[in-house]
Amino acid sequence: MKRRGTFLSVIIFSFLLLFCFNIKAKGDTAGDLQSDFSQAAAKYQVPEAILMAVAYNETVWNNHQFEPSMNAGYGMMHLTDAKGLGDDTDSAALETAVDAANLSGESLTAVKSTDAGNINAGAALLAKYQAALGLPLSSDINQWYGSVAKYSQNTEQSAAEQFANSVYATIKSGASEKFTDGTTLTLTKQDTDPDVTQITKLNLQNTGTQDPNYPSGLNVQYIPGLHAAFDDKGDYGNFDRSNRPQNGLDIRYIVIHNTETTYEDALKLFQGKSYAAANFLIRSNDGQIAEVIRPENVAWHAGNWFVNSHSVGIEHEGFAVEGGKWFTEPMYEQSAKLVKLLAKRYNVPLDRQHIIGHDNVPGLEAKNQSGMHWDPGSYWDWNHYFKLLGVDLKHPTAKKSNIVTITPNAKYNLKGKTEKLTNQGHELTEVGANFVYLHQSPSFSAKLMTDPNFKKGKSGTTEEDDWSDKAVAGQQFVKAGQKGSWTAIYYDGKQAWFYNPANRNTTVADGAEVTAKGKTASVYGAAYPSASELTSHGFKNAAIKPFATIKSGQKYVVGGIYLADYYNSTFSDQTQEQFFTGKDHYVQIQFNHRIAYVKQSEVEFTK
Repeated sequence: MKRRGTFLSVIIFSFLLLFCFNIKAKGDTAGDLQSDFSQAAAKYQVPEAILMAVAYNETVWNNHQFEPSMNAGYGMMHLTDAKGLGDDTDSAALETAVDAANLSGESLTAVKSTDAGNINAGAALLAKYQAALGLPLSSDINQWYGSVAKYSQNTEQSAAEQFANSVYATIKSGASEKFTDGTTLTLTKQDTDPDVTQITKLNLQNTGTQDPNYPSGLNVQYIPGLHAAFDDKGDYGNFDRSNRPQNGLDIRYIVIHNTETTYEDALKLFQGKSYAAANFLIRSNDGQIAEVIRPENVAWHAGNWFVNSHSVGIEHEGFAVEGGKWFTEPMYEQSAKLVKLLAKRYNVPLDRQHIIGHDNVPGLEAKNQSGMHWDPGSYWDWNHYFKLLGVDLKHPTAKKSNIVTITPNAKYNLKGKTEKLTNQGHELTEVGANFVYLHQSPSFSAKLMTDPNFKKGKSGTTEEDDWSDKAVAGQQFVKAGQKGSWTAIYYDGKQAWFYNPANRNTTVADGAEVTAKGKTASVYGAAYPSASELTSHGFKNAAIKPFATIKSGQKYVVGGIYLADYYNSTFSDQTQEQFFTGKDHYVQIQFNHRIAYVKQSEVEFTK
């Protein structure tokens, strides 16, 4: 979907920023927060474990400096004030902050700008829901299931149950988060046996059926996208039927997108004549997952046919820069659970060469690079996301290596007057940015890296959609040099420099490296068979040209070695699919902001 545009007027459904670290209001420590939870729990007779677990599942105890979420939620308790953001949507679910403020006696300002006010208001709201259900303000955590489900603001029973189950799972397992000041907030684990029958008191809707292909812990509903002929001349959409991986076409990538529209509008788009659809769509407020296209089929989502044929695409409700400030925790949680399941099912490695953003997908040729998308944007928290996947990007995987993982540190990743982030000239917040800027020499005053295939000019820009000068969290590169606090990496056929004092923006990693065997090696946007092989199978027009080269001595991190292949399908289920392999093997590399491919015959391994 289109990733550019002016600021939208509907702020409530805009994008999202999740901080790379738990950043609290000035003066707040884990001890302060523990006291806030304890006092609020006592005042409103809500079990402290319930209050803390609800906050944890809403925000992982992150107040996001009281910037609003996509759903206009504020603070750790994610209390919403859509009208305060100028949205006239008539929904009680988007106006919980006002109700909670009135119940608690806190001012709306305090609810939206202080931890204590926010936590007090959240506790008051839970107590209200308990009373409305005719239930006592009990100290028994198991008697709060219905109120916790109600707090989610979901009108669908399956989604409300999902939230309540997650809250009780958090209490059962316990939780702990370390803050930037070094203090730790902890929820001690307790046994749970909630009264799940309380959910019936809420009279919620049953709008969909749980997809039997997924466990109950994943709230997946099958809501099929359009697959139809658009004329009698072979035009059709929005995906290709296939039988992956049984037909030999392996799934090796999972591509993360954001929608640039609401969940509902995205569904309409996927069910209409749009020529685009992802395999999955995830709703922001509760993480509800719609399976739009079965993974065995090839969705049209990545703008690169080779990547499409080997990937599953997941769209997340949200906008790249306008209005809202962060992706919600329920969406992160459900997305990560889905990715873990798919990765295990299809043997997809849990790394940033295979769990990629749409912004990491290359164009097939030079002419295609400038039109490639850049979602999910500079505020998708890859570090947090991978922790949910069970991988710590900041954990060193080697004692000594020239390979580094980009792990931006909030205190050091955007420094200097030139390192701002903008959208059409409008300055955006730097907090939570998931990248480091790349310069042409080791200085903040040096020009930013640029790619001639992306745009003309001698320098990159600070625009968020300018991917040519940004290295993103989790990506791995080979170190090319060090000057003082500046590190150089091999990037886009050149050396690129970024500020990295005491290696605070990188983590040492192990891996394989390649360089050109001769003077240069060609870089491709796909691992297709040769032009002659494609022609012999009737696909002459599918042949592509390299879009760049790497020179001998430049080193790039290997993401895998793959036999060249090409997949073609037509609309008719009666037409035999055409999938064939070539003779060449390709090495996938982290070339620049995007992955790319080089022929194995043209490179040699240096590690």
